[in-house]
Amino acid sequence: MSWATFGRCPEVTRDGHLRPSDSSTQGRIRPSFPTISGAVGIGVLSPRRLVPQLYDALSSCNCTRGEVAVGQGPTTSRRRLGAELRRFREAAGMTLEQAADALECSVSKISRLETGKGLPKQRDVRDLTRLYGKDAEAGLERLLRMARDGSRAGWWQEYTPLLTAEPFVFDGADRYAALESEASSIKVFDMSAFHGLLQAPRYARQILEAVLPHHSGSELDSLIDFRMKRQEVLEREDSPLRLHQIIDESVVHRLVEMDPEVAVAQLEHVLGTMESDTVTIQVLPFSVGFVRALQGPFALLEFDDSVDQDVVFVETHAGASYLEGDFGVETFKGVFERTQAKALGRTGTEKLLRNALSTFD
Repeated sequence: MSWATFGRCPEVTRDGHLRPSDSSTQGRIRPSFPTISGAVGIGVLSPRRLVPQLYDALSSCNCTRGEVAVGQGPTTSRRRLGAELRRFREAAGMTLEQAADALECSVSKISRLETGKGLPKQRDVRDLTRLYGKDAEAGLERLLRMARDGSRAGWWQEYTPLLTAEPFVFDGADRYAALESEASSIKVFDMSAFHGLLQAPRYARQILEAVLPHHSGSELDSLIDFRMKRQEVLEREDSPLRLHQIIDESVVHRLVEMDPEVAVAQLEHVLGTMESDTVTIQVLPFSVGFVRALQGPFALLEFDDSVDQDVVFVETHAGASYLEGDFGVETFKGVFERTQAKALGRTGTEKLLRNALSTFD
């Protein structure tokens, strides 16, 4: 059963409950194409259904002007362009509907441009700047440069055409891979597996085989290649990605029950990765009891530039969604911080992992 059945989407209240949303721009769930995070390791596969407890917020963005950063990818350019277009529209006192009527296009087209989900065309940017007035027209060249950068293909797109769709589990990986490759840091909580950026090849294969039983060996090979390529963000020379994962202790217990060679290789890989200054791994022990994070896995993608809004990615068996906007993102930041405080520190985590490794001696 999907929220489309009701003709409207739910809204998350401040106390964490759901209520039907109105037509406002906040509190909407929209279809997204993310991935199976727990079992597959975030950022590779995606269902088509919606996560009923999340919304893809279209909240206001307090963005500032600025030149496009050197080396940014197409997704960052689209998000910045969208934030600027929204700022100019609101400064002109226009609604989405008014802008769409003036350009004789759909409201969804304007909305997708403003949220960085639509492919920007230079003609659309020119038309919108003329519509929004002198301030927008003064920044036209900068906006056109963002549009050009946002139209480029990302490195991950050479992989996605190779992958066969599987309902509710598998779809385009573009959006998450794009955000991941351009984020400055990612904070992850998971209860089923190590994050895709921390997976050794054979461990990744066993997980993918379990989650995608109908995929061919060549398709799984492509997915594993894709995952290994994604891991390069941890070693890039210019500002390597900072990764902080908290795993439930059950992840370690399930790992030691896997094929011994796979388990040993994965444990050694994780312990080696922990030596990096930019990677932090913590284990949430059973002894702490229940914590709020155990309600489900999530990834918080953070961006250094103030123009780029942080994003939360969450998924379940029924689907996944991206959450943007101050309230939603801050909620997950708080959940992560409280979980971090209860999880084992570096020494305790390393000891637990080495104890697991010693069981294979």
